[in-house]
Amino acid sequence: MLALLLGLCPLFVQYARQPRYRPIFGFAFGALPFLLSYLHLYIAPVSFPYWPGHTKGIEVSLIDSLAVAILIATPRRLKSAPYLWAFVSYIVLTTLTVTWAIDKLAALGYAVQLMRMLLVYLAALRLSTTPRIVPAVVAGGVAALLLQLFFSVQQHFAGVLQAVGTFGAQNLLGLMTNLVALPALVILLSGGRGWYAKAGPVVALLIDLFTASRATIGFGAIGMGGVLMVSSLWRWTPRKRTMTALAAVAVLCATPFALRMIGERTSHNNVESSDSERQAFKRAAWAMIGDHPAGIGANSYVVVSNVDGYSARAGVVASQGSRSTNVHNSYLLVMAETGVVSIVFVVMMIGGGLFTMLRTAFRHRSDRRGDVLIGLGMTLLTAGLHLNYEWAFVIFPVQYVMFLYLGLGIGIAEQVNADAARARREARAARRAIEDDTGDEPAAAPLPAGA
Repeated sequence: MLALLLGLCPLFVQYARQPRYRPIFGFAFGALPFLLSYLHLYIAPVSFPYWPGHTKGIEVSLIDSLAVAILIATPRRLKSAPYLWAFVSYIVLTTLTVTWAIDKLAALGYAVQLMRMLLVYLAALRLSTTPRIVPAVVAGGVAALLLQLFFSVQQHFAGVLQAVGTFGAQNLLGLMTNLVALPALVILLSGGRGWYAKAGPVVALLIDLFTASRATIGFGAIGMGGVLMVSSLWRWTPRKRTMTALAAVAVLCATPFALRMIGERTSHNNVESSDSERQAFKRAAWAMIGDHPAGIGANSYVVVSNVDGYSARAGVVASQGSRSTNVHNSYLLVMAETGVVSIVFVVMMIGGGLFTMLRTAFRHRSDRRGDVLIGLGMTLLTAGLHLNYEWAFVIFPVQYVMFLYLGLGIGIAEQVNADAARARREARAARRAIEDDTGDEPAAAPLPAGA
């Protein structure tokens, strides 16, 4: 499998050199994060599958081959990538924790994963110059969501209270679904008529309901509502007025089903116990951070929380399901494993990127690409809020999508700013040309004194 992935790279390079094939790469980047595990399109030359951490090996995937091909085939950027310093700093800090981690090979596995994400981020910056690349990426994501919907419906009618699709966890399925739904919605708002723009929000809504996850349904609604509001503030159009009315109708229709699904889950599961468990996880994580401000080592939370007694002292239930998982908060998990400073670079990298997207959109309201920037920025913002209740940030499918969007959004923002600056220069040059031409005309010269 490894030989196949490496062998395909030269073939991918040949196609990536031709701009007409790059939207196909975008489609693949959008779809593959949903399919890597299901189709097993990745390989671990060094594997530790029984390690209880979130990373199970030093891995290479088909997406990595595509990213390398894009970086080889496309022209180099004239300036360094924005926020590259923050990304590299996070990788360096993570790699340093390998030296004191309880299992150095397991910690190295997560550091290598971050290096692969850097390749995807840089490749996305290069792809951002390709026309209609974002619709291609979203189309790939929606196509993958259709497969997830098929499995979700099948699981629901088989009696599963919370559908998991092909991910094995309903919260992960919900987070990944919302990462696709919001860009699809904003393309629909901006006038897109492709099947993916129309199907994306509907398919995502159905999957969210089948997960019966409060966080998934809640943040899905918050994200879509936020996209509608911010996009409408940026530019109000009749299409957005129509979509807002349809969204209100959809909420009214979906609310009874959402309440019923959550009610069925509540009747079978102890939701209060689940909330209490989350608080216990947080107490364990904060205690760990207090004792190890530089981090315990990447990919080590589960082992250290048990071996050093943090889970026991915090009151985490002594069951396999509770003691074998991470704290349900991505920010606390990052701080516990790779140090307090590392979370600063993560927030600067992703938060700075989404701020750049939103600021660029509102500074250049006449540029229609602003809708895309708002969609990608609001998607990252919603995911960031959701990750306050999930540890999924460290899982490679989530990171692939988030860093793909980050690179595309920042790259498009750069183009918008560059085009605006070029337009200003051309306008100034035109004014100077008019003034110079006017100065050569005797009739335009000022009259002499006393005339």
